[in-house]
Amino acid sequence: MPEPTRYAELLGDDETVIQGVLSEFLPLCAIPHPSRREEAIARHLEKVLRSRGWTVELDGAWNLRADLPGTPGLENAPLTAIQGHTDMVCAVRRGSGYRPEDDPVAALRDGDTLRTDGRSSLGADCNMGNAAALWLLTRPIPHGPLRLLLTAAEEVGLEGASRVDPAWLEGVACLINTDGFRLGDLVVSSAGGRRETYTRPLHTVLRQGSRAFRLSFQGFLGGHSGYDIHLGRANPIKLMALVLGELRETVEYELASLAGGHTPNSIPMDCSAVITLDPRFVPALARAAAHVSGQLSSLYGRRDPGGSLELAEVQPPERVWTTPCRDGTLDLLSLLYTGVYAMHDTIPDRVSASSNLGMVYADGETITVRTFLRCTVGFSEEILAFQHARAARSTGFELASHGYPGWPGEADDPLAKAMARVYRRVTGHRARITAIHAGLEPSVLRAKNPAMDIVSTGPDIFDPHSTEERVRLSSLPPYVRLLAGTLEELALRPPGAKKTKRKKV
Repeated sequence: MPEPTRYAELLGDDETVIQGVLSEFLPLCAIPHPSRREEAIARHLEKVLRSRGWTVELDGAWNLRADLPGTPGLENAPLTAIQGHTDMVCAVRRGSGYRPEDDPVAALRDGDTLRTDGRSSLGADCNMGNAAALWLLTRPIPHGPLRLLLTAAEEVGLEGASRVDPAWLEGVACLINTDGFRLGDLVVSSAGGRRETYTRPLHTVLRQGSRAFRLSFQGFLGGHSGYDIHLGRANPIKLMALVLGELRETVEYELASLAGGHTPNSIPMDCSAVITLDPRFVPALARAAAHVSGQLSSLYGRRDPGGSLELAEVQPPERVWTTPCRDGTLDLLSLLYTGVYAMHDTIPDRVSASSNLGMVYADGETITVRTFLRCTVGFSEEILAFQHARAARSTGFELASHGYPGWPGEADDPLAKAMARVYRRVTGHRARITAIHAGLEPSVLRAKNPAMDIVSTGPDIFDPHSTEERVRLSSLPPYVRLLAGTLEELALRPPGAKKTKRKKV
């Protein structure tokens, strides 16, 4: 029996698969699950899996491990793990009133698309892949012994995966990570990440200017700082630094507030500032704002068409930043590298190194700037880190950083080859064995069991880490069939012994 027909009988038609996956995903949307607040979603998953006969364990970091025996006749096949993370980047539309710690995600189906109501990100990264696996494993498919690993705090530096007990990975021959964003991409390599936090004390004085204005860059797409960094979208924080920096040359103004971005690993969608000034400088401010507004269309009209600069008069605040605080912050924002730094030297059209200026804010006592570096090659990270350290010292900021390693991967990974064969059989199309410019948990999990073959896959997810995040629902059936075919393939025909040498990606 041809495999597409066989899997249609085992899993149902496309709409049955879509409805099945959504029946697992939508309950997860109802449970707030930002990074480091995964207890509720972990408890929910524990209850669901126990009710289905899995053996479940939770650790102190809210990582979850669940084991399921192989189907009859395949109990002694090699152990396969399916792994994903339960937290999400909570991008919020400014002014929406959405509270990610308390509010559910409002997921809406629009034809072939699943999106939110626009107030928040969707969290399909990567709970849609997890939901696909959860539903698939309720179906009568053949498989060997399975281990489900669902980790916490992935989006804040792979923290949960770092805390996974190595014993949870003992005996795992193959690990399928569900954090992919493109159907048909079989990812075998990912970038390392470096989170940088810049701080300096905030000092304020009584304002002198009698009028106050809010400048707001808003309506930009933002996006994932790995997957979308090469698309040439605007960075509103950089734009604000440019406008306010140049304004110092012609207008005497005071800075009262500055805030932009939501997370360091998301391209910011907005940035706003309040300035005070003498009435005689208002015409110059209006001309500068109009000039920048006119340039946005020519610069980003095709790549980021919804962005704009708004200028509105507001009530003057009592206090403003000192000149050293204002100038030091604007200079730092101008000096920090933002965008693609280097392309991959062996994989066409793949970014190898980048830096994202993700956040700027002040909490009343401290000015904070946060960036995120992604580098496949360690030396690129050294160069960018050195430049940023010099920028911090020259502008009065302290710099703290931490990160995780890259996943070098192997182009001839046996698991990737097996999955490519399955993908061709169940879809009729060729898969692509590739690398991504983003951090993935295999970079830390493989160190706990170097013998594992690992591949990351997923359905089509667009604009993750932004309020525009959405899923192509028609990608779910072939993704589920890929997982089903791979689990059967690994149980019946496990990949052979590894070669001594492999081509690095």
